[in-house]
Amino acid sequence: MHIELRVEPDLPAGALASRTYDPNDDDVRSILADACEALEGHAEFLIAGFGQDRWPVDVRTDLAVFLEQLPDALRAVRSGEEAEIDLYEQGIERTLELQPQGAGYAVRCVSRTDWQPMPEVEAFDGQAIETMLLGVRDAFLQALARLAPELRAHPWIVEWQAAE
Repeated sequence: MHIELRVEPDLPAGALASRTYDPNDDDVRSILADACEALEGHAEFLIAGFGQDRWPVDVRTDLAVFLEQLPDALRAVRSGEEAEIDLYEQGIERTLELQPQGAGYAVRCVSRTDWQPMPEVEAFDGQAIETMLLGVRDAFLQALARLAPELRAHPWIVEWQAAE
């Protein structure tokens, strides 16, 4: 398994138009979705493994879904607990189940489509998983700071980052 977010070095500054987020209608997912929409075409979200060199994931939708679950996954991995990342959007429909196993993790890929993982389970060092997850988080936060510096400091994003 490999998970990575690559962002173009010449990402246009201020490319994410500022808007007001309503606490009754919005939450951090709204910011994540807006940022991922702005990143589309300027970034590449990569997931590979379980017999497939490149999963059919995109920045606009699948990265937003992944980012929503990232703090919980990081917290679990750091604590040596079970975690799950559900890429539930139509087209990908896969779940990564992280199960502690000794000093590391057994990661099971469950597909809800005709595609079947081969192998179904891959073993990882817990530190390697944490490093991958932190890499995606840090790349996203750097991109957000360039896209919309005011959103990088938004309380919801600060809480999202600290939730780990």
